[in-house]
Amino acid sequence: MLSLEEAQAAIVDGMVAASEAETVDLAQAHLRYLAESVAATVDNPAFDNSAMDGYAVNTEQLVGAGFRLPRIGESSAGDAPGILSPDSTMRIFTGAPLPDGADAVVIQEDIRIEDDEVVFPHTVQPGQNIRPRGQDFQRGDSLFDTGRRVSAFDAALLAAAGVARVSVFRRPRVLVIATGNELVAPGSPLKPGQIYESNRQATLLMAGQLGADVIDGGTVRDDPDAVRDVLKNSMDYDFVISSGGVSVGDYDLVKQVFAEIGDINFWKVRIKPGKPVAFGRLGERCNFFGLPGNPVSSLVTFYLFVQPALLAWHHGSATPLSLKASATTSYRRHAGRTEFLRARLESNDGNLRVTPLPGQGSHMLGTLRDTNALIRLEHDVEGFAAGDTLSVIPLSTDIS
Repeated sequence: MLSLEEAQAAIVDGMVAASEAETVDLAQAHLRYLAESVAATVDNPAFDNSAMDGYAVNTEQLVGAGFRLPRIGESSAGDAPGILSPDSTMRIFTGAPLPDGADAVVIQEDIRIEDDEVVFPHTVQPGQNIRPRGQDFQRGDSLFDTGRRVSAFDAALLAAAGVARVSVFRRPRVLVIATGNELVAPGSPLKPGQIYESNRQATLLMAGQLGADVIDGGTVRDDPDAVRDVLKNSMDYDFVISSGGVSVGDYDLVKQVFAEIGDINFWKVRIKPGKPVAFGRLGERCNFFGLPGNPVSSLVTFYLFVQPALLAWHHGSATPLSLKASATTSYRRHAGRTEFLRARLESNDGNLRVTPLPGQGSHMLGTLRDTNALIRLEHDVEGFAAGDTLSVIPLSTDIS
Protein backbone atom coordinates (compact mmCIF):
# COMPACT_ATOMS: atom_id res chain seq x y z
CA MET A 1 0.00 0.00 0.00
CA LEU A 2 1.42 3.39 -1.01
CA SER A 3 1.89 6.38 1.24
CA LEU A 4 0.19 9.65 0.33
CA GLU A 5 3.40 11.12 -1.09
CA GLU A 6 4.20 7.97 -3.07
CA ALA A 7 0.73 7.95 -4.61
CA GLN A 8 0.87 11.65 -5.53
CA ALA A 9 4.29 11.17 -7.13
CA ALA A 10 3.03 8.12 -9.04
CA ILE A 11 0.19 10.19 -10.48
CA VAL A 12 2.45 12.98 -11.70
CA ASP A 13 4.93 10.49 -13.17
CA GLY A 14 2.31 8.21 -14.73
CA MET A 15 -0.26 10.60 -16.14
CA VAL A 16 -0.55 11.86 -19.70
CA ALA A 17 -0.22 15.66 -19.64
CA ALA A 18 -1.53 18.33 -22.01
CA SER A 19 0.22 18.81 -25.33
CA GLU A 20 -2.32 20.69 -27.46
CA ALA A 21 -2.61 24.47 -27.28
CA GLU A 22 -4.68 27.22 -28.82
CA THR A 23 -4.24 30.98 -29.11
CA VAL A 24 -7.01 33.10 -27.61
CA ASP A 25 -7.73 36.76 -27.03
CA LEU A 26 -6.81 38.03 -23.59
CA ALA A 27 -10.48 38.37 -22.66
CA GLN A 28 -10.94 34.63 -23.24
CA ALA A 29 -7.79 33.64 -21.31
CA HIS A 30 -9.22 34.12 -17.82
CA LEU A 31 -8.56 31.02 -15.67
CA ARG A 32 -6.86 29.25 -18.59
CA TYR A 33 -3.32 27.85 -18.32
CA LEU A 34 -0.49 29.32 -20.39
CA ALA A 35 1.08 26.94 -22.89
CA GLU A 36 4.03 29.28 -23.48
CA SER A 37 5.94 31.80 -21.44
CA VAL A 38 4.95 35.42 -22.09
CA ALA A 39 7.25 38.46 -22.35
CA ALA A 40 6.49 42.18 -22.33
CA THR A 41 6.24 43.86 -25.73
CA VAL A 42 6.79 47.40 -24.41
CA ASP A 43 8.48 49.25 -21.59
CA ASN A 44 6.32 50.23 -18.63
CA PRO A 45 6.10 53.12 -18.11
CA ALA A 46 6.48 53.70 -21.84
CA PHE A 47 7.96 57.15 -21.19
CA ASP A 48 9.22 59.27 -18.30
CA ASN A 49 6.15 60.70 -16.59
CA SER A 50 5.10 62.61 -13.53
CA ALA A 51 4.16 60.79 -10.33
CA MET A 52 2.31 63.85 -8.96
CA ASP A 53 0.43 66.98 -9.93
CA GLY A 54 2.93 69.82 -9.86
CA TYR A 55 5.56 71.64 -11.91
CA ALA A 56 8.26 70.21 -14.17
CA VAL A 57 11.67 71.81 -13.78
CA ASN A 58 15.30 71.50 -14.77
CA THR A 59 17.15 71.31 -11.46
CA GLU A 60 20.26 72.90 -12.95
CA GLN A 61 18.24 76.11 -13.25
CA LEU A 62 17.21 76.08 -9.59
CA VAL A 63 19.97 77.42 -7.39
CA GLY A 64 19.05 76.87 -3.75
CA ALA A 65 15.65 77.67 -2.26
CA GLY A 66 13.35 80.57 -3.12
CA PHE A 67 14.03 80.43 -6.84
CA ARG A 68 11.40 81.88 -9.20
CA LEU A 69 10.45 80.77 -12.71
CA PRO A 70 7.74 81.81 -15.16
CA ARG A 71 5.13 79.17 -15.96
CA ILE A 72 4.95 78.33 -19.66
CA GLY A 73 2.57 75.62 -20.91
CA GLU A 74 1.29 72.42 -19.33
CA SER A 75 1.42 68.65 -19.81
CA SER A 76 -1.57 66.34 -19.23
CA ALA A 77 -1.99 62.58 -19.47
CA GLY A 78 -2.33 61.63 -23.14
CA ASP A 79 -0.34 64.61 -24.42
CA ALA A 80 2.77 64.18 -26.52
CA PRO A 81 5.94 65.13 -24.65
CA GLY A 82 6.58 68.86 -24.82
CA ILE A 83 9.77 70.88 -24.51
CA LEU A 84 10.63 72.81 -21.37
CA SER A 85 11.79 76.28 -22.33
CA PRO A 86 15.02 77.44 -20.67
CA ASP A 87 14.57 79.28 -17.39
CA SER A 88 10.88 78.30 -17.10
CA THR A 89 8.59 75.73 -15.49
CA MET A 90 5.69 73.77 -16.93
CA ARG A 91 2.47 72.76 -15.18
CA ILE A 92 2.24 68.95 -15.20
CA PHE A 93 -0.33 66.41 -14.06
CA THR A 94 -0.03 62.85 -12.75
CA GLY A 95 0.83 60.41 -15.54
CA ALA A 96 1.65 63.15 -18.05
CA PRO A 97 4.86 62.80 -20.08
CA LEU A 98 7.85 64.67 -18.72
CA PRO A 99 8.81 67.45 -21.14
CA ASP A 100 12.23 67.33 -22.76
CA GLY A 101 14.69 69.30 -20.67
CA ALA A 102 12.98 68.58 -17.33
CA ASP A 103 14.51 66.25 -14.74
CA ALA A 104 12.22 66.69 -11.72
CA VAL A 105 8.67 67.51 -10.67
CA VAL A 106 7.84 69.67 -7.66
CA ILE A 107 4.44 68.87 -6.16
CA GLN A 108 1.95 71.71 -6.21
CA GLU A 109 1.76 71.78 -2.40
CA ASP A 110 5.45 72.78 -2.27
CA ILE A 111 5.22 75.92 -4.43
CA ARG A 112 3.50 79.26 -4.29
CA ILE A 113 2.43 81.67 -7.01
CA GLU A 114 3.63 85.29 -6.85
CA ASP A 115 3.22 87.84 -9.64
CA ASP A 116 2.49 85.14 -12.25
CA GLU A 117 5.67 83.33 -11.32
CA VAL A 118 6.18 80.03 -9.54
CA VAL A 119 8.27 80.22 -6.38
CA PHE A 120 10.15 77.09 -5.26
CA PRO A 121 10.80 77.47 -1.51
CA HIS A 122 12.78 74.21 -1.20
CA THR A 123 15.80 72.64 -2.83
CA VAL A 124 14.83 70.24 -5.64
CA GLN A 125 16.68 66.98 -6.37
CA PRO A 126 17.06 65.44 -9.86
CA GLY A 127 14.58 62.60 -10.44
CA GLN A 128 12.18 63.89 -7.79
CA ASN A 129 8.57 62.70 -8.36
CA ILE A 130 9.38 61.10 -11.72
CA ARG A 131 8.44 57.63 -12.93
CA PRO A 132 11.26 56.73 -15.31
CA ARG A 133 10.66 54.77 -18.50
CA GLY A 134 10.88 51.00 -17.91
CA GLN A 135 10.85 51.33 -14.11
CA ASP A 136 8.18 48.62 -13.76
CA PHE A 137 9.30 46.28 -16.53
CA GLN A 138 11.07 46.52 -19.87
CA ARG A 139 10.38 45.15 -23.31
CA GLY A 140 11.46 41.51 -23.46
CA ASP A 141 11.17 40.92 -19.71
CA SER A 142 9.57 37.57 -18.85
CA LEU A 143 6.18 38.04 -17.22
CA PHE A 144 4.75 34.52 -16.80
CA ASP A 145 5.98 30.96 -17.31
CA THR A 146 4.23 28.00 -18.89
CA GLY A 147 1.53 26.55 -16.63
CA ARG A 148 0.44 29.86 -15.12
CA ARG A 149 -3.32 30.10 -14.60
CA VAL A 150 -4.33 33.53 -15.87
CA SER A 151 -6.08 35.57 -13.19
CA ALA A 152 -7.78 38.94 -13.61
CA PHE A 153 -4.66 40.55 -12.11
CA ASP A 154 -2.50 38.68 -14.64
CA ALA A 155 -4.71 39.90 -17.48
CA ALA A 156 -4.21 43.50 -16.33
CA LEU A 157 -0.43 43.05 -16.39
CA LEU A 158 -0.49 41.38 -19.80
CA ALA A 159 -2.64 44.14 -21.26
CA ALA A 160 -0.32 46.82 -19.86
CA ALA A 161 2.58 44.94 -21.46
CA GLY A 162 0.90 45.13 -24.87
CA VAL A 163 -0.06 41.44 -25.00
CA ALA A 164 -3.37 40.95 -26.82
CA ARG A 165 -3.36 37.17 -27.39
CA VAL A 166 -1.81 34.26 -25.50
CA SER A 167 -1.25 30.56 -26.10
CA VAL A 168 -3.16 28.39 -23.62
CA PHE A 169 -3.58 24.66 -23.19
CA ARG A 170 -6.91 23.35 -24.33
CA ARG A 171 -9.30 22.44 -21.56
CA PRO A 172 -9.10 18.79 -20.45
CA ARG A 173 -12.19 16.77 -21.30
CA VAL A 174 -13.28 15.08 -18.08
CA LEU A 175 -15.97 12.40 -17.88
CA VAL A 176 -17.56 12.04 -14.43
CA ILE A 177 -19.57 8.95 -13.47
CA ALA A 178 -20.90 7.31 -10.32
CA THR A 179 -21.60 3.62 -9.84
CA GLY A 180 -24.14 1.85 -7.65
CA ASN A 181 -27.59 0.29 -7.86
CA GLU A 182 -28.59 2.20 -4.75
CA LEU A 183 -28.08 5.65 -6.28
CA VAL A 184 -30.93 7.84 -7.52
CA ALA A 185 -31.03 11.45 -8.69
CA PRO A 186 -31.77 14.12 -6.07
CA GLY A 187 -35.47 14.95 -6.03
CA SER A 188 -36.61 11.51 -7.15
CA PRO A 189 -38.73 9.42 -4.77
CA LEU A 190 -36.58 7.10 -2.65
CA LYS A 191 -37.40 3.41 -2.53
CA PRO A 192 -36.23 1.18 0.33
CA GLY A 193 -32.45 0.77 0.21
CA GLN A 194 -31.87 3.72 -2.11
CA ILE A 195 -29.91 6.93 -1.45
CA TYR A 196 -29.47 10.19 -3.29
CA GLU A 197 -26.33 10.42 -5.42
CA SER A 198 -24.08 13.30 -4.27
CA ASN A 199 -20.52 12.41 -5.26
CA ARG A 200 -21.00 13.06 -8.97
CA GLN A 201 -22.56 16.46 -8.32
CA ALA A 202 -19.58 17.63 -6.29
CA THR A 203 -17.00 16.16 -8.68
CA LEU A 204 -18.56 17.91 -11.68
CA LEU A 205 -18.37 21.25 -9.91
CA MET A 206 -14.86 20.81 -8.51
CA ALA A 207 -13.42 19.72 -11.86
CA GLY A 208 -15.17 22.61 -13.58
CA GLN A 209 -13.66 25.09 -11.14
CA LEU A 210 -10.22 23.84 -12.17
CA GLY A 211 -10.84 24.70 -15.81
CA ALA A 212 -11.99 21.31 -17.09
CA ASP A 213 -14.57 20.76 -19.80
CA VAL A 214 -16.72 18.40 -17.72
CA ILE A 215 -19.11 15.82 -19.14
CA ASP A 216 -21.74 14.24 -16.91
CA GLY A 217 -21.69 10.50 -17.56
CA GLY A 218 -24.53 9.82 -15.13
CA THR A 219 -24.91 6.80 -12.87
CA VAL A 220 -23.80 3.32 -13.94
CA ARG A 221 -25.47 0.29 -12.39
CA ASP A 222 -23.49 -2.44 -10.63
CA ASP A 223 -23.16 -4.67 -13.65
CA PRO A 224 -19.80 -5.72 -15.15
CA ASP A 225 -20.99 -5.32 -18.73
CA ALA A 226 -22.40 -1.85 -18.05
CA VAL A 227 -19.19 -0.71 -16.37
CA ARG A 228 -17.10 -2.26 -19.15
CA ASP A 229 -19.09 -0.50 -21.88
CA VAL A 230 -18.64 2.89 -20.21
CA LEU A 231 -14.91 2.49 -19.67
CA LYS A 232 -14.26 1.12 -23.17
CA ASN A 233 -16.05 4.10 -24.69
CA SER A 234 -14.19 6.61 -22.51
CA MET A 235 -10.66 6.28 -23.84
CA ASP A 236 -10.80 9.51 -25.86
CA TYR A 237 -11.33 11.60 -22.74
CA ASP A 238 -8.37 13.11 -20.94
CA PHE A 239 -9.74 12.05 -17.56
CA VAL A 240 -12.39 9.68 -16.29
CA ILE A 241 -13.38 10.19 -12.66
CA SER A 242 -15.55 7.48 -11.16
CA SER A 243 -16.89 7.22 -7.62
CA GLY A 244 -17.70 3.89 -6.01
CA GLY A 245 -16.77 0.35 -6.94
CA VAL A 246 -13.07 0.39 -5.96
CA SER A 247 -13.18 -1.34 -2.57
CA VAL A 248 -13.22 -5.11 -1.91
CA GLY A 249 -16.94 -5.92 -1.88
CA ASP A 250 -18.71 -8.27 -4.29
CA TYR A 251 -20.33 -5.29 -6.01
CA ASP A 252 -17.17 -3.18 -6.21
CA LEU A 253 -16.80 -3.85 -9.93
CA VAL A 254 -14.98 -0.77 -11.22
CA LYS A 255 -11.55 -1.95 -10.10
CA GLN A 256 -12.15 -5.45 -11.47
CA VAL A 257 -13.28 -4.24 -14.89
CA PHE A 258 -10.62 -1.56 -15.06
CA ALA A 259 -7.94 -4.19 -14.42
CA GLU A 260 -9.19 -6.07 -17.51
CA ILE A 261 -9.13 -3.19 -19.98
CA GLY A 262 -6.77 -0.61 -18.47
CA ASP A 263 -3.47 -0.30 -16.65
CA ILE A 264 -3.75 0.09 -12.87
CA ASN A 265 -0.98 2.11 -11.27
CA PHE A 266 -2.32 1.75 -7.72
CA TRP A 267 -5.63 1.20 -5.94
CA LYS A 268 -4.91 1.58 -2.22
CA VAL A 269 -3.30 4.45 -0.33
CA ARG A 270 -2.45 4.60 3.37
CA ILE A 271 -4.79 7.48 4.22
CA LYS A 272 -8.05 8.08 6.07
CA PRO A 273 -10.61 8.69 4.73
CA GLY A 274 -10.10 7.33 1.22
CA LYS A 275 -7.91 4.21 1.39
CA PRO A 276 -9.60 2.52 -1.61
CA VAL A 277 -8.63 4.97 -4.37
CA ALA A 278 -7.42 3.86 -7.80
CA PHE A 279 -5.34 5.52 -10.50
CA GLY A 280 -4.26 4.28 -13.90
CA ARG A 281 -4.66 4.68 -17.64
CA LEU A 282 -7.31 3.77 -20.18
CA GLY A 283 -5.80 3.38 -23.63
CA GLU A 284 -2.99 5.71 -24.67
CA ARG A 285 -4.12 9.02 -23.19
CA CYS A 286 -6.97 8.74 -20.68
CA ASN A 287 -6.10 9.21 -17.01
CA PHE A 288 -8.46 7.22 -14.79
CA PHE A 289 -9.34 7.93 -11.16
CA GLY A 290 -11.53 5.58 -9.16
CA LEU A 291 -12.65 7.42 -6.04
CA PRO A 292 -14.34 5.79 -3.03
CA GLY A 293 -18.11 5.65 -2.80
CA ASN A 294 -18.35 7.12 0.69
CA PRO A 295 -19.13 10.82 0.11
CA VAL A 296 -16.47 12.38 2.33
CA SER A 297 -13.83 9.92 1.11
CA SER A 298 -14.68 10.90 -2.45
CA LEU A 299 -14.33 14.62 -1.69
CA VAL A 300 -11.06 14.25 0.21
CA THR A 301 -9.43 12.04 -2.42
CA PHE A 302 -10.45 14.51 -5.12
CA TYR A 303 -8.56 17.27 -3.30
CA LEU A 304 -5.55 15.06 -2.59
CA PHE A 305 -5.19 13.35 -5.96
CA VAL A 306 -7.46 14.60 -8.75
CA GLN A 307 -6.96 18.31 -8.16
CA PRO A 308 -3.13 18.08 -8.25
CA ALA A 309 -3.42 15.88 -11.35
CA LEU A 310 -5.58 18.42 -13.21
CA LEU A 311 -3.10 21.15 -12.30
CA ALA A 312 -0.14 19.02 -13.39
CA TRP A 313 -1.95 18.20 -16.65
CA HIS A 314 -1.66 21.91 -17.50
CA HIS A 315 2.04 21.82 -16.52
CA GLY A 316 1.22 23.94 -13.48
CA SER A 317 2.18 23.53 -9.84
CA ALA A 318 0.58 20.48 -8.22
CA THR A 319 1.58 21.34 -4.67
CA PRO A 320 -1.50 22.05 -2.49
CA LEU A 321 -1.47 25.05 -0.19
CA SER A 322 -0.72 24.19 3.43
CA LEU A 323 -0.99 26.49 6.44
CA LYS A 324 -0.11 26.29 10.11
CA ALA A 325 -2.85 26.83 12.70
CA SER A 326 -3.27 26.43 16.44
CA ALA A 327 -5.64 23.71 17.65
CA THR A 328 -8.54 24.95 19.78
CA THR A 329 -9.19 21.54 21.34
CA SER A 330 -7.64 18.12 21.78
CA TYR A 331 -8.14 15.03 19.62
CA ARG A 332 -7.12 11.37 20.02
CA ARG A 333 -7.10 8.52 17.53
CA HIS A 334 -5.40 5.24 16.58
CA ALA A 335 -2.27 5.94 14.54
CA GLY A 336 -1.40 4.01 11.38
CA ARG A 337 -2.64 6.08 8.44
CA THR A 338 -2.23 9.70 7.40
CA GLU A 339 -5.60 11.17 8.35
CA PHE A 340 -7.48 14.25 7.21
CA LEU A 341 -10.03 15.70 9.62
CA ARG A 342 -12.80 18.03 8.54
CA ALA A 343 -12.27 21.26 10.41
CA ARG A 344 -13.22 24.89 10.81
CA LEU A 345 -10.35 27.33 10.22
CA GLU A 346 -10.73 30.83 11.68
CA SER A 347 -8.58 33.94 11.93
CA ASN A 348 -8.44 35.74 15.27
CA ASP A 349 -6.50 39.02 15.03
CA GLY A 350 -4.33 37.46 12.34
CA ASN A 351 -3.75 34.22 14.27
CA LEU A 352 -5.10 31.07 12.61
CA ARG A 353 -7.03 28.69 14.85
CA VAL A 354 -8.51 25.38 13.77
CA THR A 355 -11.21 23.20 15.32
CA PRO A 356 -11.87 19.56 14.33
CA LEU A 357 -15.57 19.06 13.70
CA PRO A 358 -17.70 16.34 15.32
CA GLY A 359 -18.85 13.43 13.20
CA GLN A 360 -15.77 12.39 11.22
CA GLY A 361 -17.32 9.27 9.67
CA SER A 362 -16.70 9.12 5.92
CA HIS A 363 -20.44 8.67 5.30
CA MET A 364 -21.42 11.78 7.29
CA LEU A 365 -22.08 14.90 5.20
CA GLY A 366 -23.67 17.19 7.80
CA THR A 367 -20.38 18.71 8.91
CA LEU A 368 -19.59 19.89 5.38
CA ARG A 369 -21.62 23.05 5.94
CA ASP A 370 -19.01 24.16 8.51
CA THR A 371 -15.94 22.62 6.86
CA ASN A 372 -13.47 25.03 5.28
CA ALA A 373 -10.23 23.12 5.94
CA LEU A 374 -8.66 19.72 6.50
CA ILE A 375 -6.33 18.98 9.42
CA ARG A 376 -3.50 16.68 8.37
CA LEU A 377 -2.28 14.11 10.90
CA GLU A 378 0.79 12.07 9.95
CA HIS A 379 0.55 8.27 10.08
CA ASP A 380 2.49 7.98 13.36
CA VAL A 381 0.65 10.77 15.24
CA GLU A 382 -1.92 9.66 17.83
CA GLY A 383 -3.55 13.05 18.29
CA PHE A 384 -2.98 16.60 19.47
CA ALA A 385 -3.69 18.89 22.39
CA ALA A 386 -5.24 22.34 22.47
CA GLY A 387 -2.60 24.88 21.50
CA ASP A 388 -0.59 22.49 19.31
CA THR A 389 0.45 23.76 15.88
CA LEU A 390 -1.17 21.72 13.11
CA SER A 391 -0.79 21.42 9.35
CA VAL A 392 -3.99 22.55 7.63
CA ILE A 393 -5.17 22.46 4.01
CA PRO A 394 -7.59 25.35 3.38
CA LEU A 395 -10.57 24.42 1.22
CA SER A 396 -12.08 27.89 1.02
CA THR A 397 -11.18 31.57 1.20
CA ASP A 398 -13.99 31.99 3.73
CA ILE A 399 -11.80 32.27 6.83
CA SER A 400 -13.25 34.73 9.31
